[in-house]
Amino acid sequence: MFHCPYCKQPAHTRTSRYVSENLKQRYHQCTSLECSATFRTSETLDGVIRQPAMPENAVALLTAGETP
Repeated sequence: MFHCPYCKQPAHTRTSRYVSENLKQRYHQCTSLECSATFRTSETLDGVIRQPAMPENAVALLTAGETP
């Protein structure tokens, strides 16, 4: 859940789309009837905390500054 940047009330995700493999745009609508603002946010993968336990299922991901 994301909060409305105008009235700070909760906003619901109406739809989303992948821009790239690691970037998703989400479109939100404020739940306040008086406000009802619509806005877009971006969600990105910026790091891996723990890789999968099974290496054959692992996907090679690089974070900023890493080299193959």
